[in-house]
Amino acid sequence: MFKLLRHWKESFLSSLFCMLLLIASAQEVKWHDVLKESALEGRVKAIGAHDGYARLPLSLKGKVRDAVWNLGQDAAGVYVEFKTSATSFSIRYQVNGGLNMPHMPTTGVSGLDLYTKTPNEKEWNWIHGKYSFKDTISYTYEDFGSLSGNIFRLYLPLYNSVKWMEIGVAGDFNFIQQENKPIIVYGTSIAQGACASRPGLGWTNWMGRNFDHEVINLAFSGNGRLEQPILDLIKQEDAAVFILDCIPNLSVAGEDGKDKLTGLINNAVKTIREQHPKTPIVIAAHSSSEVPGVFNMKTNADYQSRSRVAEKAVKALQGQGDKYLYWLSEKEIGLDRNSTVDYAHPNDYGMEKIAAAYTKLLKKILK
Repeated sequence: MFKLLRHWKESFLSSLFCMLLLIASAQEVKWHDVLKESALEGRVKAIGAHDGYARLPLSLKGKVRDAVWNLGQDAAGVYVEFKTSATSFSIRYQVNGGLNMPHMPTTGVSGLDLYTKTPNEKEWNWIHGKYSFKDTISYTYEDFGSLSGNIFRLYLPLYNSVKWMEIGVAGDFNFIQQENKPIIVYGTSIAQGACASRPGLGWTNWMGRNFDHEVINLAFSGNGRLEQPILDLIKQEDAAVFILDCIPNLSVAGEDGKDKLTGLINNAVKTIREQHPKTPIVIAAHSSSEVPGVFNMKTNADYQSRSRVAEKAVKALQGQGDKYLYWLSEKEIGLDRNSTVDYAHPNDYGMEKIAAAYTKLLKKILK
């Protein structure tokens, strides 16, 4: 009897020890450094290395204006993709700038955004996270079940630069990357993401979920001016399409304002055509050029005049034989009186309209 009890006790303790080991193993979280594991997407690749999470390569430091360089440190449009069968995971990171702006919330300026789909699905599904904005920001994603066959896409902050970031997962985890030619966007604050409530609703990210192409966001708030260093940068990329959405930052005021804008557009197209004679180029009107129901006459006239000059320049180039140059009009974008925060910067509803207009055009182009 004593031997039987001792055997039972030893067996029980052995089983308990194994269970504790399994529980400890199951609860062990491994932290993956996004930068060290070279997981970042949404950045140019043709010219050299980047400093940390920045969008602009180090080779451009000193070649672009300080304002452009500083904005290029923001993580707008940068994202990571991965696969895991874990039913929850956490992200922790720090940022360099202020967490929010007067017209844009913390979740958009400094937050993250998570989407997922199976490889065969067209639509991306959204998973909300529990966030805490402190010195070290944290997001926890849970309660979504096991999605081992799914692709997860995590968008980084639109208007802040990231110091470091780690993803903590208990279980299998693998970063993945796309191989198709990228869609490159050179633009203004609107394309950078102002004023989306969360990163996935910035129009470049929203549009990107409709295509099997990496999207590279080279938009700089107040500084999308068709400048030569950025044009020289993007022409090095073997892109599927180049989008130039800079009209909101290009004034036609002054005696020679119209000629200057026309010259900038001509130079931009010429620069890209030097290496990409048949790659599609899309140039867009100011999205707020004609918004029904907005009664601000001076602003209306300013935005409309820019778009009309730009449209004339594009049509002239088309008339000279450029069959791969496209114009996206403000009417095709279709903003209305409820689409913006301050007339220029779209809210989420306006971002959806812009993304839909680009998607419609690109689906005709990228066949």
